[in-house]
This record gives sequence, structure tokens and C-alpha cells, in this order.
Amino acid sequence: GIGGTFQYGYNISIINAPTSYIQTFMNETWLERTGVPLESNVILLLWSFTVSAYPLGGLTGAVVAGPMAIMLGRKMSLLLNNVFVIIAAVLSGFSRMAKSFEMIMLSRFFTGVNAGVSMNIQPMYLAESAPKKLRGAVALTSASFTALGLVLGQVVGLRELLGGEENWPFLLASNVVPALIQLAALPWFPESPRYLLIDRGDEESCI
Repeated sequence: GIGGTFQYGYNISIINAPTSYIQTFMNETWLERTGVPLESNVILLLWSFTVSAYPLGGLTGAVVAGPMAIMLGRKMSLLLNNVFVIIAAVLSGFSRMAKSFEMIMLSRFFTGVNAGVSMNIQPMYLAESAPKKLRGAVALTSASFTALGLVLGQVVGLRELLGGEENWPFLLASNVVPALIQLAALPWFPESPRYLLIDRGDEESCI
């Protein structure tokens, strides 16, 4: 869950705290490029594109999640899904250094792709892997990790932590930490028995 639905909740909430700082960054970057400041309605439009890139990426991730789960397996799909977050973290983390607000937009898109994939494949993987008696409880942990991500995103976004004017690139890049935790832990987990039997036809590995 830490690298799955947790990311969905976490990335929804971390974008709220640095809103004004990122908008100022957009204006300053444009001013430096062209010598003309942006009008407030244009800044709002750019910010809307930045925020909208996340659900657009989510839609893309949701579309590719099905074929990924069948072709690569549930576990491998979740592992590869972390690549999107790592790319997003690099883009957002270096956006101020590169003086490019477009990198933030692209970062949010890749973050959305990660959320779209994990929101579909993680519950599938949990439901198919859990023992019969625990299946309902285990499947519901997807929602618990989403809520946990929302809460921790709000906490990390506090001005005293990473929500300050100087630290917002680190705040946006902090989603790489759950991805690294999942990359370290998930390889030790088994593959979905249903995938092994139905999609791979490997009855021995399934058992």
C-alpha cells in the first residue's frame, strides 16, 4: 500500500500547500524569459493546467493498468509503476533549478499515471493474494492507505516542514520516498496466484 494507493492520497494533498509559491515561480520565470510579467488570469490558467495534469495522468494510468496487469503480472506492474514517480520526483525536484514550470506540469502528469495504475492494480493484487478469511479486510487496506496518504501529505506540507517557500521542490519530490520503500519491499512478496494460473498457466507456481 505504501507505494500504491498511499501515493494517490499523498499526491492529492501535497500540491495544496505550495500553490502561491509555485504561481509566483511561474510569474518570475516568465518575466525572466520574456521581460513581461504574466497577468493574474494567465497564472491561474497555467496553475489549472498543472493541477489538471494529475487526473489526466490518472486516466492514462487507468487505461494502461489492465494490459499491464495481464502482460507483466500484478507484482511486476506495481514495481514498474514506481518508475513514473521517480521521473516525476526528478522533474519537480529540479524544476526551480532549471527555471521551468513546465517540468512541474509534466511531473504531475507522471504522478497521475502512477496513481491510475496503482489504484487499479493494487486492490487486484491484494484481493487475489490474500487468504480467503482475510480477503475482505486486506482489500479494504487500499482505502486506508489512501487516507493515510492524504493525512501525511497535509502534515509534510506544513510550513514548518516542507511547505515553506524554499522547500516546495522537495515537497513535490518527496513522493519518491514511498516509491523507494515499495521497490525495496515488494520483490520479497509473492506474485498473484490467480495471475500465475489463469494468465500464465503455471499451476505449480500458483500452488
